[in-house]
Amino acid sequence: MAKVKSVRTIKVSKENKARLAKLFGCTERMVYKALCFESQTLLARKIQHVARQEMGGWVEAAVPEDEIFYDTMDSGERFMRQYFNNGAVLEVSLTTGEGVVRFKGSPRHRYEEVLVRDIPTIQNYARNLK
Repeated sequence: MAKVKSVRTIKVSKENKARLAKLFGCTERMVYKALCFESQTLLARKIQHVARQEMGGWVEAAVPEDEIFYDTMDSGERFMRQYFNNGAVLEVSLTTGEGVVRFKGSPRHRYEEVLVRDIPTIQNYARNLK
């Protein structure tokens, strides 16, 4: 599986993007590259600063689809949870080894013992639910 990184973007209105291009005497493409952190030149950093400090811009981060969270409950039970864009959730108890795939809140498939080698197959199952 290819490594996917978080994508950060400074969000500002379309009008403010045009204002930034005019203010700094650059193209809208340069503003786009600065706001998406694709460029870190001095000009890009100035654009980022003005967008956030003077134009009400904020940084948004998109988390990769395959982000996995590890939780420990008050009871001490540990879980691995993976959330998918289609609404599916893969939940595996690291304490008992049991797993369940939920789709939009309802259990779709239960697993008695999840082995590491089984996880990619279970992930594909969860990812393809409709």
